[in-house]
Amino acid sequence: MKKIDRWMELVYQNRIQKQFDQITPIVADEGKGKSTFMLEATGRWQHMKGDQPTIDSVLDRIVWDDRTEFRTALADYPRRSAIPVMDAAHVLYNREQMDPEQIETEKGLLDVRTQEFFILLGYQDWGDIPRTLRKRRAKNAFRIPTRGKIYGYSRASLDEKYNNYSEGEWPEPDLVDTFPRLDGTDLWTEFKHRDREHKKDRLRVDDGDSADPELTARELAEEIRAEGVDRVVSIHGGHNKPYIKASLIEADYGVSARKAQKVKDLLQREVDVEQYA
Repeated sequence: MKKIDRWMELVYQNRIQKQFDQITPIVADEGKGKSTFMLEATGRWQHMKGDQPTIDSVLDRIVWDDRTEFRTALADYPRRSAIPVMDAAHVLYNREQMDPEQIETEKGLLDVRTQEFFILLGYQDWGDIPRTLRKRRAKNAFRIPTRGKIYGYSRASLDEKYNNYSEGEWPEPDLVDTFPRLDGTDLWTEFKHRDREHKKDRLRVDDGDSADPELTARELAEEIRAEGVDRVVSIHGGHNKPYIKASLIEADYGVSARKAQKVKDLLQREVDVEQYA
């Protein structure tokens, strides 16, 4: 990933440090390595900024497929964070551009430019990406044709594709690189665990289980505050600062990884974690 590393350095120098954000669609069929690349890029982004990436520091930045979760990330994540959105079609989708919730989400992207986020949006098809991103807002895009290989495109190449190519056709890439597999690593094992829990949680919601007697994310956050937030606080291995750890919420309160992340986001917004240093 030497070329990808250099690209990220240039993004940091030419956009992030000049108070712009970077929104980059990642296009790949299912099973081609989209999640692998986004996790690897997130860890490398954190390292490039001078942080020491850990399993939690990478996975806690994931937005899975929920607009509310994405808007919460835009509002609450630290400045210059990487935000990998694994299934971005559930958050920003071309065929739902008139949907009121999506309109609000796209407005949010305009409001957070000065937060200087590095946003990776995972899509299976180019046509699923909203027109505003394809036509203007995305300054780069990546495509994964086969596992472990990645093609990068500049804004000029995206303009060429938008004007001259059909959905399944692409111009010659401006960047060609490879990325490593994560199979067998602790990061990948924990990612797959959280991914499974998230999907099970989503299935329960999709099945109409709205009468769930469990506490809501808001109620659980209030309960944790009443019992003492320190029980879900850990010390970051890289910068030695306290932070709320979603996996502790998941383990101690028996909730899904998805709900634990929502509770963590609420607590981070409302609690001064520095007091637990």
